Amino acid sequence: MPNICLTFGTKTPASDICAALTTLEGLASWWTRDTAGDPKQDGTVTFTFGSNGGFDMRVIKVAPRQVHWECIKGPEDWIGTRIEFEIQEEGSHNQLMFRHAGWKSENPFFHHCSTKWATFLLSLRDQLEKGEGRPFPDDIKIEASGM
Repeated sequence: MPNICLTFGTKTPASDICAALTTLEGLASWWTRDTAGDPKQDGTVTFTFGSNGGFDMRVIKVAPRQVHWECIKGPEDWIGTRIEFEIQEEGSHNQLMFRHAGWKSENPFFHHCSTKWATFLLSLRDQLEKGEGRPFPDDIKIEASGM
């Protein structure tokens, strides 16, 4: 099964990274402003992207250096996939390891989501380091004209 795997390094403390992944305010600051629900373990978080729809994520793991979700509602290609954030200490910085695992196939939507995840992870990095992310609807657009 194909996976989307991305990473970035930051001097931001692990506790601040976790707050950006485990609080509604934190999540809304880098992914989509329309974020609601319960980001604690066994909770469900809803992420909405205007008329593009959205996703419901069941929070399956919250630990000091790990956050894992399972998509339980959204586009069919996402249902059952897992989103995993792992923070690894690398001497002078923390490395955020991201994986969107369990895709059934590499199709055009998979490729689109891979690029969008990259833009949103850079939004997360900017939120952590500069205090200003680019969550939807202010995210970097990648669609071609006419799409």
